[in-house]
Amino acid sequence: MRRSTLVRGVAGLGALVCLGALALWLSASSPSAATVEASESSHRLPLFRWRVGEAHTFHLVWDDLTRVALPMPGPDAKAQALEGVLHLDGELTLQALESRATGTRLRLTLRRLARHEAVLSGQALLPDAAALQAHLPDTASAWLELDARGALQAVRFSEAEPPLFRQLAQTLSAELFPSELRDAESWTATESTQTGEVAATFAFEPGDASRLTRRRSRYQRLRAAGAWPVAKQALGSLTTFDRDAEGHLVAISQDEVLDALGADGQALVSKRLRLRLTYQSRELRPLPPSDEQKLVVRTPSQIAFEADAELGQLRSQAEGMTVDELLETLEDATSPDSIAGLDVFARRAIAALQLEPKRCQELARLFLKPGTHPGLRELMLDLLVGAGHPQAQATLRALLLAPEAREHAGAYVMMVQRAGFVTKPEPELGVMLNGLLDRARTEHDVPVERATSYALGAWASRLDPASAEARAALRTLENAVADASGDEARAHALRALGGTAAERLVDVVPPHLRAESPDVRAAAADALRQAPQELATRLLLDALETETDRGVQRALLDALNTRPLDAVALEHLRAWVVSGRLAPGEEPALLAVAAQHLEGGTPVFQMLQALAMRPDLQAPTRARVMALMAQVGAQLGG
Repeated sequence: MRRSTLVRGVAGLGALVCLGALALWLSASSPSAATVEASESSHRLPLFRWRVGEAHTFHLVWDDLTRVALPMPGPDAKAQALEGVLHLDGELTLQALESRATGTRLRLTLRRLARHEAVLSGQALLPDAAALQAHLPDTASAWLELDARGALQAVRFSEAEPPLFRQLAQTLSAELFPSELRDAESWTATESTQTGEVAATFAFEPGDASRLTRRRSRYQRLRAAGAWPVAKQALGSLTTFDRDAEGHLVAISQDEVLDALGADGQALVSKRLRLRLTYQSRELRPLPPSDEQKLVVRTPSQIAFEADAELGQLRSQAEGMTVDELLETLEDATSPDSIAGLDVFARRAIAALQLEPKRCQELARLFLKPGTHPGLRELMLDLLVGAGHPQAQATLRALLLAPEAREHAGAYVMMVQRAGFVTKPEPELGVMLNGLLDRARTEHDVPVERATSYALGAWASRLDPASAEARAALRTLENAVADASGDEARAHALRALGGTAAERLVDVVPPHLRAESPDVRAAAADALRQAPQELATRLLLDALETETDRGVQRALLDALNTRPLDAVALEHLRAWVVSGRLAPGEEPALLAVAAQHLEGGTPVFQMLQALAMRPDLQAPTRARVMALMAQVGAQLGG
């Protein structure tokens, strides 16, 4: 079944934001809204009041300037300076989607950006309307999860939102909404922002709860500095949050100036900020479609609105769909493409099958119907795999063994592989797969043999490793590696074996990391991805030391990207990168590893520095390198 892919954009804007870049425009704050007498504590919180469906539109002005000096390795090396500029001027809208005793969910959108200047080290990142639409489209939105006091708990996105929009919305939200609010005249807290972790003092104006002020005093950790120690910093930061007599947000004004020096007394980070949010209008608007989901959470904590029991969740996911409606839709369809909103249909259909397990067998009539489109048959199996319960698995097995399933050879290979996706497989599924494997070998049906081997490995990975079934599957797949007739067959056998995630992988696979065939070496790297022992990581790093083939390097790095890397492993990888052995063109594979280990400190920072020094690096890749350099250490901080 088709799955949406994440749209990837230029990462320079993310670098700019994460560097904490912002402008020094310390002009007088814009006039605050009229205040009201509200000294009683009951008037302090929530910070702002929201009405479900009501959209509040504000004029947003966000000016950022930054300069970061990145020390380079070596006693005589000069620091490399990064300069960034961001100017945004447009409309920000906050619409309340849901309000409960435990908190509020807001929908944030950015539109009508009359000014959208973003420059990183002289390179324009949003040069025209097309770039703006690609990276900050009007259709993008974020959900802000606020607790009962109005403090920000999480920012949520869907995978459809461009990465740059996610980064910008997350950073902006952390500035606009405090992460800790108290029913007190004043308090102190440590805030976690994209710039770093900073000590802040909050206070309501004496005798006037319509204005809250926030003064930040010191950054306890600066993400932009990476692993380099900050010896001295000068920080001036003031934010005012204003609301009207009804408790509605009317204005936020923030100015921040930061200068941080390194241990050598040289400037390390220079940051300037001017942020203004001013009320424009308020109106009731229709709520977005109920099937809109935001499953990507970009902050450590989140408010849980979905408090229903499992049955209630299934009913919510089904959104009224019944098995009758599901069958009718499939019967009317000519292919999966003819089903409007296929992803939404699949989600609802799986929930319907989970609500009525006994009716899964009714899919058989449509599956076995002569002339059924192979894509529809694959879709039906997807629904059964998604449902996953014993009744669904029984129907899945029956359909895979039916002669009609083999009417289209290519489709049948894909169908068989789906058996490996069942998350809680029954033993009978393994019996079926072993039978299909024996038949494929007898009939010399190589595609089905390989598909079945992959499914068998995945099935075995979900069993108790000590069980007889798991041990038998492992022996079958080990023998396939040993008996392979050539490099292509051995590469497939290694990958199928790797799917078991068994401890035996570190005994069987390593010799193939030194095979003559690059395809076999790459397959061996893939096979070690899920090996449970830390030894597998060392084996991959050792193989990388002597590997010169570009494709195999990519496979090794991709495998490392799926594994935890401790300080020793990161230092090993750093030394390899700094020595210049990474094949040209494989920088993205290394960046994927670095992005998963931004908390790794100096080793990660220095391997990124080595990449930044490459003269032939493509502009988008260089922008991504700079962005990650700015974010080293940010991963654990949210």
